[in-house]
Amino acid sequence: MTTGPEWSVVVPTRDRRRELEACLARLAPGAQTLDATRYEVIVTDDGDFEATDAWLRTACPWARHVRGPRRGPAANRNAGARAAHGTWLVFADDDIVPSPGWLTAFAAAIHGDVLEGQTTCDAGVPSPRFHSPENRSGGVLWSCNFAVRRATFVAVAGFDEGFAFPHMEDADLRERLRAAGHALAWVPDARVDHPPRRLPSGTRMGEFREADVRFLYKYGAPRPVRWRLIRDITLSRLVNVRHHAKGLDSLLALWALGAEVWHVLRHGAAWERASAREFPAERRA
Repeated sequence: MTTGPEWSVVVPTRDRRRELEACLARLAPGAQTLDATRYEVIVTDDGDFEATDAWLRTACPWARHVRGPRRGPAANRNAGARAAHGTWLVFADDDIVPSPGWLTAFAAAIHGDVLEGQTTCDAGVPSPRFHSPENRSGGVLWSCNFAVRRATFVAVAGFDEGFAFPHMEDADLRERLRAAGHALAWVPDARVDHPPRRLPSGTRMGEFREADVRFLYKYGAPRPVRWRLIRDITLSRLVNVRHHAKGLDSLLALWALGAEVWHVLRHGAAWERASAREFPAERRA
């Protein structure tokens, strides 16, 4: 009797072929030290499906390509999880570069239900207009590098699709897993590199802050939250500017900060009203 793969690697994507190609090159049969019969790769696609499908059929026929729901990254990851066959789900981003021993390290460390890998940025972050979600000590569960038992993921209902932006959906899953009694097992040898990427515009970053408001309301933060959020955004951005060499990107970062804060000022009250309806004060996650 044949059995399916134990590990299902879920890679959500949306029209980033260059980054996806670099990621998949490290997941091809023989690129990982884990035997290729033990894992599958699922590319769940919220972008131009037909164009990517034509490329994948030729370049990566070993990867399964599924159509995403186009409702944000949380919903896209859930779609990939539903298509998976493995006992374990391994979540990656399409712009990470897995180390050769990435999956082997997870396979050697199954002493819990949730495994958190190490994320580095070997090139370094060159300016305050760039970012990389580094994770060198654990406890954060970034969605670009972790594994969870399928049964555990299903039991907590997967990613909350109310988080429509690429922001806070992994923090929310982390909190729900912890609340359900699942500790995060740190697996530093399950390492991926996340090259630095340029931050979106200040207005786009401001749009992401709707997810912060929803997260804070869901987990019972003192209300209102937008003034503290604006303060924290400002302090974080200014510290980031100060810690990099001064140049044009420093000015661009300050301009983007102004646009981000202005967007929160314009929309924060509406976000709070919507979150209050969804998560009344007497209710807690």
